[in-house]
Amino acid sequence: MITIANNTLRDNKFGLVFRVSTGALLSSIDAATDVYVLNQYYKSPELVNQANALVAMIVTNFLFQMAIVLAQYQKKSWGRKLKEAMICLLFLRPVVDAYRVSTNHEDKRKIVDSVSELTINKGIELGTESVPGCVLQLYVWFSNPEEAGTLALLSIGISALTTGFTSAMIGESKKERARPSPCVRDGHRPSLARPSP
Repeated sequence: MITIANNTLRDNKFGLVFRVSTGALLSSIDAATDVYVLNQYYKSPELVNQANALVAMIVTNFLFQMAIVLAQYQKKSWGRKLKEAMICLLFLRPVVDAYRVSTNHEDKRKIVDSVSELTINKGIELGTESVPGCVLQLYVWFSNPEEAGTLALLSIGISALTTGFTSAMIGESKKERARPSPCVRDGHRPSLARPSP
């Protein structure tokens, strides 16, 4: 029974929507809790350096995502590039990517498809902000739990959950692209596989 449920979630369009929506929600909550933790760190004189390190991680994530936006939308107008930059700046990239994947958004003038763009952005987020931020927050919690605050544990938990979920999605995405989907209907693949041209 569990195998049937797993296959249904994997091969069904609603399973795809559920996975990318859950990932977007977790990433958005992670960003909000990181802003809270950042505020807590700046309130304590002992944690200013750690706050600056967290800001550096967030800025690095933003800069890498901006490089992807400029590469991905190089054939688009500067207005479109500015719109995509604002999406990154307002921490809405996971939500917009999830929407584009779940609606099977296609744009012939983009370099890669929406699923690949989501995977690249998630990988950048993992490598530049989620994993290093979680490690930093754990270090601060163990060394200065009073200054970090009790809600810092929530942020650590959300960061760990986001990291695990995103890693699993990226791994599942690679496995699904390698195997043919059993549910191809009218040229549409409801899994995370690339849409057929």
